[in-house]
Amino acid sequence: MSLYRPFDRYPRADVHATPIAAEGVALRSAQKTAAIDLESDQYRHLRKAMPIERPLLRTNMWFAGLPEEVRPHALLRRYARIANLIAAAWGDAKCFRAYMDSLFTDTRGNRRGFPPDVLADLVAVRRYYDTRAVAR
Repeated sequence: MSLYRPFDRYPRADVHATPIAAEGVALRSAQKTAAIDLESDQYRHLRKAMPIERPLLRTNMWFAGLPEEVRPHALLRRYARIANLIAAAWGDAKCFRAYMDSLFTDTRGNRRGFPPDVLADLVAVRRYYDTRAVAR
């Protein structure tokens, strides 16, 4: 799940049209520059866009709506991009649980894990969501 959508799905206007010969040259030069230096930025090529490192308005509203003992202060301070995604998924139980499971499970084999205060925030938010869902 991502907050960022690629805009390559929209049709290109005549303004952006390029001659066929120029497209071939541009394609070859793009292929040359697409080589990835795996030693320096091993996973940078997997990310389509850089995530926003600050809380969005929706995230601030979600945060303010939580009880004080559940508010994830450390998560919002250190990993605002993750808080943004949690706030976006909050209304959809299936999406929320899938995203939270992906945070707690290492599928790549090289994750270091969250700091203890952030992990405590994530667990508290997950428990609150589960008790809230049962109460409905």
